[in-house]
Amino acid sequence: MANSIWTIEEFTCGGCGMNYTATREEHSEAHVGSFKCSICSGVVHAWSGKHHFFGWQAVKTRPPVFGRRWADVEW
Repeated sequence: MANSIWTIEEFTCGGCGMNYTATREEHSEAHVGSFKCSICSGVVHAWSGKHHFFGWQAVKTRPPVFGRRWADVEW
């Protein structure tokens, strides 16, 4: 049975560098599991113990916008 301790943790795939978040839930019983990258199928995280990870999501980042810093500067 799970208790109410949940934390959101970040992970990075060692194969391709894709970032993910997952919710970690503490349990009174041991759990075993793993999560694979949706891009390269590498193992992002494997766990065993009195916790479980769920709700895996890719971290959406914005690509850099080149030239934006100076776009508002009038010469």
